Amino acid sequence: MRLRRRMTALPVAAAVVAAVTLIAACSSSNSSSSSSGTGTGTANSTASAASGTTTIGVDLTYNSTAFWAAYINYETQYASQLHIKLLGPLLAAANASLQNQQIQDLVNEGAKAIIVNPETATSLGPAIAYASAHHVQLISVDTIVGVGKVYMVVRASNTIYGLDACAYISSKVKSGYVLDLEGDLTSSNGADRTNAFDQCMTANDPNVHVLKDPTVWTEATAVTDAQNAVNAYGSDLKAIYAQWSSPDLGVLPLLASKHLTGKVILVGYGASAAALAGVASGAWYGDVAQAPASEGRLAVQALVKALRTGQDSGGIDPVAQLPDNGIVTKANVSQFTAEWPG
Repeated sequence: MRLRRRMTALPVAAAVVAAVTLIAACSSSNSSSSSSGTGTGTANSTASAASGTTTIGVDLTYNSTAFWAAYINYETQYASQLHIKLLGPLLAAANASLQNQQIQDLVNEGAKAIIVNPETATSLGPAIAYASAHHVQLISVDTIVGVGKVYMVVRASNTIYGLDACAYISSKVKSGYVLDLEGDLTSSNGADRTNAFDQCMTANDPNVHVLKDPTVWTEATAVTDAQNAVNAYGSDLKAIYAQWSSPDLGVLPLLASKHLTGKVILVGYGASAAALAGVASGAWYGDVAQAPASEGRLAVQALVKALRTGQDSGGIDPVAQLPDNGIVTKANVSQFTAEWPG
């Protein structure tokens, strides 16, 4: 099976830059000048255009994973560089009603733009309407928006993530069982990764039975499900696909205790520092890379050009810069640099 490249609009790590660029571009009198050059130059010119401290609100559904911890740290770094005052991040803890109220509060506190990770694709209708009525733009990170209108969605193709994992596993496994540790199927990310992986496995590995275990992004649930699968299927369990990075470190000792290290293919997600170390050691077979800093540098240049000139740069393919379209294996792991700890 041929691997596909991910086409992304913007990574989550560039959301602060996108928000301040939006404000600066809308208020800049030099709207006809385009931006080019390095990502650092873009950030500096954006901060200059903003001319002082800009207030931006942040509202997230979670902060309990390594990914979101890294996101918050990176967001704070960008805010400092661009002279931004952050309100938040507020945490909704998967409560859609609370998140709608928090966004209204951020608007009332003077946020000029708000970065939000929605609970679901359709949960932000009241908040979007309230922000729009007060001329405050929302930027959604990591989740599509299926109701109302936001300025931008900052999200990679989770369909391609699922296809990438399937491509690797289906090239190695032709019989037995594969465990898919699914995320939250009510979220666009979990649904897209799951649907793409399942459909691809059905088409390319018809003799493999996929065990579908929804975990709602809960590490303990994922590790327990993996243990149940190992106990039930033993050596007939050929591979485990973890749709996010957290379960991997819990699954590894489980496989070791059953003498299945290197026998059960473990494919994770994110290419964090922990994941790269695991692939290098042979503890797990592969990982699907995520590169927020690299994606951000390319995407911000295109975003500034679009806002200031009205020109669309088209799709951005940051994976073109990575070996093997971002599929990390023991053979190429030395060519990757982690952009978050995992």
